[in-house]
Amino acid sequence: MKKKYLIIGLIAAAVALVPLYIFVLNPGDDTHTHLSEDGQLYSCGMHPEIISDEPGLCPICEMNLTPIKNNNRKSSGERKIIYWQAPMDPNEIYDEAGKSKMGMDLVPVYDDEGSAQGFVTIDPEVQQNMNIKTDLVEIRKLSSKVTTNGVLVKDETKEYIVTTKVAGWIEKLYVNYTGQVVRKGQKLMDIYSPQLVAAQQELLTALSYQNTANQSSLKSIKQSGDELVGDAIRKLQLFDISEKEINRLIKTKELNTYITLYAPNSGTVINKNVLEGEKIMAGSPLLQIANLTNLWLTADIYEYELSKIKLGSNAVIK
Repeated sequence: MKKKYLIIGLIAAAVALVPLYIFVLNPGDDTHTHLSEDGQLYSCGMHPEIISDEPGLCPICEMNLTPIKNNNRKSSGERKIIYWQAPMDPNEIYDEAGKSKMGMDLVPVYDDEGSAQGFVTIDPEVQQNMNIKTDLVEIRKLSSKVTTNGVLVKDETKEYIVTTKVAGWIEKLYVNYTGQVVRKGQKLMDIYSPQLVAAQQELLTALSYQNTANQSSLKSIKQSGDELVGDAIRKLQLFDISEKEINRLIKTKELNTYITLYAPNSGTVINKNVLEGEKIMAGSPLLQIANLTNLWLTADIYEYELSKIKLGSNAVIK
């Protein structure tokens, strides 16, 4: 029976020494309790309006909340609470502690914090992460200068396609390479065309018939001869045969087996689609000629900069 009383007494003594051991050998617990009640606030680096009285995650971007550094605390350590605000809505302000409309604990705002003075302070480390730059407010004229990239292109009003209305073969090519400069009226190529030979022969036949018809006493026969000649001449004109060449044919009665194409205007050959001896079809683009004396500069302007651009504005090209 005495042994039982002795064991119970030892247990009671051990239980009584536990608080003493915690207080003497582990005094840090009291410090921890003090730090949790020092009024430290936490905020989100990406959303400064998020303020919490304990660490955690931002409800918007889920980043870790960082402690708010208060460098303007009074040296005495005393801080005066001027009002309480909701952690999710800084505009929700109360005169005393309590719950916000969302049921969250209100956060105290002290007199040495920036929000009480009408401005917000952001930790320098957070400013660097957000790439915030500040400058002094000053009165100055805003620049209307616009800098952009442009591309030089041809003047579309001075660009030509050389083609033909008859099929045939390239007998002689006077333009040998892309980039060659040509003058207005210069020979570009000679085209052999059976269609052209047949059209010339029709005119010679019509002229022969006209001479015979003129010897008739009937007016209708004479008129038919004139009509045949007129139709043959119009057919050659539709093939872009010049009046000079038609008059030569009427005078000499000699067939020309090829048609010569001339440059419509001076310029530079920027595209060559034909080789000497090649067969071509009517309407095929043979050469592309452009006058490069004046060029157009096409530039892209952002929509928000269009108000700075007006007709007649000066531009510097580099």
